[in-house]
Amino acid sequence: MTSGNVFLIGAGPGDPGLITVKGRECLEKADVVLYDRLVHPLFLQYVREDAEYIYCGKLPERHHLRQETIQQILVEKALAGFTVARLKGGDPGMFGRAGEEAEALVKAGLTYEMVPGITAGMAGPMYAGIPVTHRDLSGSFAAVTGHTKAEDGQPGVDWKSLAAGIDTAAFYMGMKNLGTIARRLIENGKDPATPAAVIEWAATSRQRVAEAPLERIQEKAEQQQIKNPAITIVGETAALHRKLKWLEKKPLFGRFVWIVKTSAAAGSIAPALRSLGAEVLEAPGYTVDTRETKPLVSPHPFHRLHVAAEESVDVLLNELKQNRIDLRTLPDRITTASLRTLWKLESYGLFAEYTDESPGPDSLWIGPEHAGSEAELFSQKWVSHRLIHKKNTAKATAALLDNDWINTVVVPSSQAVHILWKELDRHGISPVQWLTNKTVTAHGPETDKALQTAGTVPDITLSSPDTESLLHELRNHSLQQ
Repeated sequence: MTSGNVFLIGAGPGDPGLITVKGRECLEKADVVLYDRLVHPLFLQYVREDAEYIYCGKLPERHHLRQETIQQILVEKALAGFTVARLKGGDPGMFGRAGEEAEALVKAGLTYEMVPGITAGMAGPMYAGIPVTHRDLSGSFAAVTGHTKAEDGQPGVDWKSLAAGIDTAAFYMGMKNLGTIARRLIENGKDPATPAAVIEWAATSRQRVAEAPLERIQEKAEQQQIKNPAITIVGETAALHRKLKWLEKKPLFGRFVWIVKTSAAAGSIAPALRSLGAEVLEAPGYTVDTRETKPLVSPHPFHRLHVAAEESVDVLLNELKQNRIDLRTLPDRITTASLRTLWKLESYGLFAEYTDESPGPDSLWIGPEHAGSEAELFSQKWVSHRLIHKKNTAKATAALLDNDWINTVVVPSSQAVHILWKELDRHGISPVQWLTNKTVTAHGPETDKALQTAGTVPDITLSSPDTESLLHELRNHSLQQ
């Protein structure tokens, strides 16, 4: 049997957009993915549907899997012929133990690649408006471990050289030893008034920054209840946070928005939310399955063709092409009750009416399997496809729910209400109780009514259910605590 290859991949800190192009390509082709706690849950959406997921944990002092076990799994999976991705937050070579894992792979005679990532000690501060070098303030930078595997866990560094010879130091994994770090630097000559900052959950909607002179940084971090994961910056550039912070100034910073999806089609809401500082989950994720789609009956005899879903447009046109059916044989009247479907039809030069009126005689309904009940009043129906839930999006959703990241829910239709309830029930969560401290947005009065019938009063109901209205309302609505 041919052995598989192993990729040791850096994901960067926080923001999933920080992974390199090569890192994402390697992740997407992996058969097995081993990932840590610091890997953003949204990365799981990049993993192949049929891949094996192995969570390695790695909380400080509480490892889900020991390092030796992780290395053993890497070797075993690669020897079995699988392509393996070891995904770590930040850069795997910067306190990420890539060296130890590579040594284990070399010992086993396996091939591997190291795929660098953006290290947290540089990217984390940048997301807080703190460059680690600055022409006027800092000409040198050091990355320092905040703890070691020594029995007392204290960082074993040359404190005198660090205090006197380095302008900016980034301490990784140092929350437990923050007081010791400050004290040892000051004892070895660092000015007690040197600016310092601790950045928690850098490059995410959870990012918080504690800033104070070095002699008071531990006190300040404790006051703000800053916890791991956090990066500590000591040096003059740390004071630039007040002047250069940018992420916190985005109008939707702090929001993690769940857009409840009812179709596989890409939406315009998520990019708009991200541009204003929100993090976004679009779930459930779906794939369009046409394996059980039956041949289309000739549309020629019908007076009206009603298209129920955006994905049905592509399936319909492909079916017409495969069977060499001329578009001109379609009924003169094409209708839909979905704006997105209307726009999709228009993109192909098919101009439909936007209506939900009851069908008359000789009407053909085309739509997905799950919406088949809508077709009961039509003369005939053609099920164009069915939607299959994506495993990778389900994994990401579960991780976000488990860690309580989501604080805002966008419900675009009454159908989305049923899907949201089903998703939360599947994770053992009471929907009404879970939504009590979330900002719930309903698209239109029908969605509002469906939510209230289910037991939840939305915080925002859009009279005009479009992206601009949603952004405006969220800007003006404070986050619930």
